Amino acid sequence: MKRFNNLYFLTILLLFVILIGFSCNNSNLENNNKISNINSTDIPKILSSNAKIHPNNSLIAQITGVIEYPGEVYVEYWSTNTGKYRSHTIKTDDNNYEINIYRLIANTQYNYEVFSILNGVNSKPSKTGSFITGELPGSLKDASLEIIGGDSSFNLTYMEFRQEGFLGLAAYDSKGNIVWYFEADNEEQPYVMSKKENGNIVYIAGYGGGTTSTGIVEITPDGKEVNRLDDICKPYGPIHHEVLALENDQIIYLSREIKEIKLPNKIAKQEGDTIGVWNQNTNTNKIVWNIFDHISPLERTYSSNKTLPGNPIWGGCDRDRKVEDWSHGNSIDIGNRGNIIVSLAHLNQIISISPDFENIEWRLGGESSDFEFINNRDKFYHQHTATQLDNGNILLFDNGNYRPSNEGGQYSRALELRLDIDNMVASTVWEFPDGPQPVELGIFAPCCSSAKRLESGNTLIMFGSGMTTHGCCGPFIIVEVDNTGLVVWEALHKSLNKRNQYRIYPEKSIYNEIKLND
Repeated sequence: MKRFNNLYFLTILLLFVILIGFSCNNSNLENNNKISNINSTDIPKILSSNAKIHPNNSLIAQITGVIEYPGEVYVEYWSTNTGKYRSHTIKTDDNNYEINIYRLIANTQYNYEVFSILNGVNSKPSKTGSFITGELPGSLKDASLEIIGGDSSFNLTYMEFRQEGFLGLAAYDSKGNIVWYFEADNEEQPYVMSKKENGNIVYIAGYGGGTTSTGIVEITPDGKEVNRLDDICKPYGPIHHEVLALENDQIIYLSREIKEIKLPNKIAKQEGDTIGVWNQNTNTNKIVWNIFDHISPLERTYSSNKTLPGNPIWGGCDRDRKVEDWSHGNSIDIGNRGNIIVSLAHLNQIISISPDFENIEWRLGGESSDFEFINNRDKFYHQHTATQLDNGNILLFDNGNYRPSNEGGQYSRALELRLDIDNMVASTVWEFPDGPQPVELGIFAPCCSSAKRLESGNTLIMFGSGMTTHGCCGPFIIVEVDNTGLVVWEALHKSLNKRNQYRIYPEKSIYNEIKLND
C-alpha cells in the first residue's frame, strides 16, 4: 500500500510539472506573438519636433515635440564630422516630450530624428530636423587638447577649469573636441568631481585657488543644481582635495581640523585631515575619521611645516597664517574590501583605514611605514591619486618632490606597488616612465597630477604642473599606457594662463548617449 501511495504521488507530481511547463511555454508564445504582432500603427507616432540650444549651455540641444500618446522617446543625431549618436531614452507622462542631447561640438550643424519605442520596437523616424550649436564661453575658446597620436580606449576626458575667463568643468572627446562644459556661478571654482551612475556630477565648490571651499554641490548633466552641502565657514571652508560619490547617495570627502601641538622646538597649530560622509538621503553630515586620533604630528616631513600665504592650505576659518600644513591629504579611494585608501602627501604615505573607520590597517611609505621596500627606488614622495586595484596592488602618481638623489632625484611617474601582506614588503610591479628621466624632458610635475587604471587594463596618466621645458602654464602631458609601458594614446592639454591641472577623469558618456555604427 505504501509503495502504491508513493507511485500515485509521483504520478501527480509529474503531471503538475508537465502542466506548468506547458503553461509557461504558452505564456512565452503569447508574449512573443504580442511582440511579433506589433506593427507600425501600434507604436505612437512622433507628430512634431523642434530643436533649440539650451539657454545656459551652447553644447546642449533641447529637442521637444508632440507624441501621439504617452510612451518612450529617444533621438538620433549626427553631423558630417562626428558620426551618429543615440541619446538616452525618456518616458513621457503625456503627449509632450522634452529631451536633452549631449556630446556636441561648438559651432557645428547637426541633423536629428526622433523615435518612439513600444515593447522594444522602434517607430519610424520623425521628419529630419537640424540645429547649430553655439560658441564656447570665455577662455574655453582658447583651450585645446592636441592629440599627438594613437587611439584612446575610453570616450571622454573630464577636467576642471580654474582660470581667468572660465571657472567650471569641461569634457573632451577622444579627438580633442570640447563636447560638454559647466560654468559655475558666484566665482565658485569646481576643484574635484565625481560622477554618479545617474549622470549627475558632485564637485567641491572651491574658492580662492580651490583648496578652500563653500561646500559640495550636485548638478545634473545640464548644469542644474539639485543638492548642496554648505561648508562650516564660507568661502574659506575646510573641505578640500577629494569628493567621492558612493552608492545609496553617500558622499565621502576630505576635510580638516586644527590643533595646537607641542613639537620639539616649538608649539604650533597643525592642520590635519579628517574624513566626512554626507548622507543625501537623510541630509546628515558627519566627520567619521580624524588623523589626530591615529597619527602623531611629531611624524612629519619638510613639507609639513608649510604655512600661508602661497600654499594650498586652510588656516582655519580666520585664515591664520601660522597654521602648518602637517599631513596634506589629497585623495580617497574605496579599497577592494570596503577599506578606505587615503593619500597623505606631506607624510609621503598612503594608509588603509578599516571599513568602520575605527583603525588604520596599514601605513605604506614615509618614516613609519609598516612595509619594507625591497628597493629604495620603490619609495614615493608627495604622491597623488592613490587607489587600490582589484588585485590588491596600489596605483599612485608619484610626484617625487624632495626625492633623495640616491633614489633618482626629483622626477615624476605613475607607480604600481605589490603589497605582500604576509611579509609586509612592498615592491614595484610597473611604472611609467621607467626610471628617472633627464630634466630636459620635462617629466617632473611637483603639483597635482593623476593616474587611473582603465577598464581596458591600460593606465591614464596626467602630468599636471611644472613641466620644466615649458615653464608656467603647461602644456600638460596626458598619456594612456599599456602594461608593457607602451604609449597607446598621447595628448597635450593647453589652456591660456592655466598654471596647474589637478586631475582628469575618464568617462564613457555624458548622459548614457552611445555612438552608433557608421
